[in-house]
Amino acid sequence: MIIRRAKIDDAYEAAELICMAWQESAYVLAGSSNKSEVMGVIENFFKQPKNSLSYQYIDVAEGKNGIAGLILSFPWDFTPRLNKPIIEELPDIYRSSQLDFKEKVIPMIKTKEAKPDEYYVDSVAVYPKYRGHGIADGLLKVAKIKSATYGFDKMSLIVKPENKRAISLYKKHGYTVRGKLTLGDKIYLSMVKSIDSEKALA
Repeated sequence: MIIRRAKIDDAYEAAELICMAWQESAYVLAGSSNKSEVMGVIENFFKQPKNSLSYQYIDVAEGKNGIAGLILSFPWDFTPRLNKPIIEELPDIYRSSQLDFKEKVIPMIKTKEAKPDEYYVDSVAVYPKYRGHGIADGLLKVAKIKSATYGFDKMSLIVKPENKRAISLYKKHGYTVRGKLTLGDKIYLSMVKSIDSEKALA
C-alpha cells in the first residue's frame, strides 16, 4: 500500500469515499437524495483546482487492487478562498431549490469547523474491506507531515459523537475533545492536537 497525492483520474473513488465520510452532509451539499447525483457534484469540484474538494488537497492510499482510502486536509485559513468557487458554481448544478441552497448549504459551508491557526483534517475515509490494516493511521501521519510543512503546530477535525471507532483512532494520534459544534442539524465533537513540527517531519 502506498500513499500518494490524488490525481484527477481518481475522481470516482474520491467522490465515493467523500460521500462515505460526509454521509448526509454530502446529500445536503448536492441538494439530492440520489447517490449518483451527489457523487457527480463532488466529482465536479474534485477535478478542479483551488477549492475545498479539489484533488490538490487530497492524498489517497492505493494498493494493487486500487484506491483503499483517502484524506482531505488543508490549512483552515485557506477556507474562505477555497469555498468561494463552491459557493459561486454550486447553484448551477445544485439539485434542489435555491431557497434550500441559501438556507441549508450556505450555513453548512460557512460553519467554523476549526481556527485560523490550525491545519484541518476535513475527511478520512477507508473502504470497509480495507479497514483494520492501518490505512487510516498512514493517512493521518501524512496529514501531520503536511501540517508541519505548512508551519502549523496544531491540527483539528470534527467527528460524530457516536463514531466511537474514529474517536478512538484520533485519540491514539493525540487528538483531544475540546467541545461540540453544530453542522447542519447534526452535533459533532471538535478535536484538536498540538504537534512538534520537527518530529512530524522526521
